[in-house]
Amino acid sequence: MRLTPQEQDKIHGRAIIAALLVTLLSVVTSILLGMTAQDAIHETLSERSQSIAAALGPRDIADLAGTAADEKTETYQDLKTTLAAIKKANPDTRSVYLMGQKNNTVFFYVDSEQPESDVYSAAGEEYPEATQQNRNMFSNGQPVVEGPLTDSYGTFISGLAPIFKNDSNQVAAVVGIDVDVGTYWNQVIFMALMPLLVGLIVVLIIIVFERIRRHNAELLALRSELVSVASHELRTPITGIRWAAESMQKISADTKVLKLADAIKNSAISLQNSTNDILELSHATNGHELAVKPTDLPSLVKEVLATQNLSAQQKEVSLVMDSYWPEKLTVNVDPDQMRRAIHNVVSNAIKYTRNNTTVTISYQRDAKEHKILVTDLGIGIPAAEQSKVFRGFYRASNAVKSDAPGTGLGLYLVKTVMERHGGTVSFASEENKGTTFTLTIPK
Repeated sequence: MRLTPQEQDKIHGRAIIAALLVTLLSVVTSILLGMTAQDAIHETLSERSQSIAAALGPRDIADLAGTAADEKTETYQDLKTTLAAIKKANPDTRSVYLMGQKNNTVFFYVDSEQPESDVYSAAGEEYPEATQQNRNMFSNGQPVVEGPLTDSYGTFISGLAPIFKNDSNQVAAVVGIDVDVGTYWNQVIFMALMPLLVGLIVVLIIIVFERIRRHNAELLALRSELVSVASHELRTPITGIRWAAESMQKISADTKVLKLADAIKNSAISLQNSTNDILELSHATNGHELAVKPTDLPSLVKEVLATQNLSAQQKEVSLVMDSYWPEKLTVNVDPDQMRRAIHNVVSNAIKYTRNNTTVTISYQRDAKEHKILVTDLGIGIPAAEQSKVFRGFYRASNAVKSDAPGTGLGLYLVKTVMERHGGTVSFASEENKGTTFTLTIPK
């Protein structure tokens, strides 16, 4: 069923709000994940530096003097090889090194790099750019993570951990492990951007589906307008054809002419009914508001039966309202549309029931709704086709074979009208035994 312009605007507004909420949630989540990523990287770097410190121990540090002469010693070369192996095992690491302190001056014992490296530090080389936090480690022995920091070696983030002297709280050396700032930010940004990317995809999906929905709504509106205009334009010539056929019947006594006029008249009536169905369906689905007002339901049903008496008499079919109908029953409906819905169901019952049978229009009620039941003793609906009954332009195979005229729009219109009233239409049918359609109207 086509939505009203107001309902269309509501859906559009909700789509915009949903897109804004997804965007806001993505931004907030990205910020939080970015902060979490930074904390996680710091924690990992601290754990790695402490693991290296625990693996090295103070024994080898004691053999180093902290001067250029260390580079010629076996201890220095062994430590350098070990640090190089640690760096290789950690691909994101820029360098690994050992630092000491003399007279409050921080210097390098040994690092993982070769002399040709841009970040190489010679044995005994002082590090005047050491932060106060770095210097304090030699007295408080607390591991830290610094950075991103920029100095003569570049921009990096460092994990620093102390190596204590045997059975002492005195710091023998500090292990440092540097990660290039580019690598650091790549990890942070990757984690932070994930929700933003997911959010962007969701927003794009919302935008695409909303554009498709609005485009489809515009096409439906155009189609509805074209159908409405075409149906209005067809009414006049169809009425003229019917009037001409009826006039021929009145002025001619020729049997052949009368048969031809009757055929023309019946075709015109069938075409007129089909046009009315299309026009009514257009009005029901183009967003027009229901003209709801208090309506006496039994009187409405009697009006419909009065218009169907002639069709029923031609098949010798009796139209009966059961004894459960109250004399008066006021419901809030659009009387024109509800009349059309009941008319279509009763008309179908007469069309497809057997000659010399009864079509019964029953009334039931419960705590929540009024029910109108229309029962015939006709051809029924094949079980395999019952799921398709309310589709537009669909007719059951046995209905087509019966040669009864129809467009397949009648029940689709009934479904549309009942749903617009907040009600339902359903049926129970058995082929060759009959069908009962039930229309429900909320109280």
